[in-house]
Amino acid sequence: MKERNYNIDFLRGIAALWIIVIHTAFWSGETYLPVWFKNLTLLLDIPAFMYISGITYSFNESVAKSIKGIINQWKKWLYFLIFYVFVLFVFYRDTFTLSDVFHWLFYVFPNNTALDVVHGSIWFLTMYIRVSLLCSIIITLVNYFIKDSDKRREVLINIIILILLIFGYSSFSKTNFIFSTYTSFYSIMYLIGYLSRNFKIDLKKTFIYAIVNLCLLLIVFKANNLTINNLQNIKFPPSFPYLFIAAFQIILFWYLKDKLKIKKLNVINYVGKNAIFYYFAQGVSSSLLFIILNYIKISNIYLTFIILLIINIILTSIIAIFLEKSYNFITHKVKLEKIKKYILPLQK
Repeated sequence: MKERNYNIDFLRGIAALWIIVIHTAFWSGETYLPVWFKNLTLLLDIPAFMYISGITYSFNESVAKSIKGIINQWKKWLYFLIFYVFVLFVFYRDTFTLSDVFHWLFYVFPNNTALDVVHGSIWFLTMYIRVSLLCSIIITLVNYFIKDSDKRREVLINIIILILLIFGYSSFSKTNFIFSTYTSFYSIMYLIGYLSRNFKIDLKKTFIYAIVNLCLLLIVFKANNLTINNLQNIKFPPSFPYLFIAAFQIILFWYLKDKLKIKKLNVINYVGKNAIFYYFAQGVSSSLLFIILNYIKISNIYLTFIILLIINIILTSIIAIFLEKSYNFITHKVKLEKIKKYILPLQK
């Protein structure tokens, strides 16, 4: 059995924790943080996570395992919903109905709830399902029909270019072509991650790529009259200029995936291994910051942000650890065979 790649877990953990930073700035932070500061947090975001997801897929390369992973994600989502509904029922009973709960089972939020960040985060889950399925099918078909590894790589690069053209057309025309801009954009990140697994870049190349990307970014931003204040706008939905923001994240993680020497499980790796529970948990915790903010009477906005961020990380970790430990306990204790024994008729 191959030793687990702790570098990948570590980078996934960093990406998951940074989502907490972003949601601390962009939700409760809307009332007191300047626009430039909030947008600055978007320099590390979902593109890095999807890049890592592509690398992770390269260890399995199976559509069946991708589907199994999506099903496992859904099971964890259902388990989280038990916790979510309990919190709403106890503290915000009048903000949802049973029909809402039915929609939530399938990642649909027809109405807002008191915990805004939960339904505000749901777009990632549906996007991830589409991208992981599409990319796993593409990779599987290429591997099935093309046996030469160099030729496979060439074909996948051409597919990335094709998807990039589709994304560019959708971005400039403001219409979806073949599939949404979200699917095309994050599929590019995923496939680049898959291709880059066995390729390293040293510090010199990392510096060169970053400088070239910075020059292109400045040109594109200047041509489109964009500044740091526009990052949120070009992210939702992803637009052509956002590619150069994503490129910085990929260049950094591409370098770090081989440069890091993580040899054993640590706190960040634990977050990476349980990123889905942290993502669920931060939705609840980040929503509660709206209440907590009312009790913080500090004039310095940046100190306020740091305090709220620390609180958010602690609350998120408490909820995520509870979800992970209880979920694993239940799934290991409740065996399907035992359920069958009590439900199905006895065999003669």
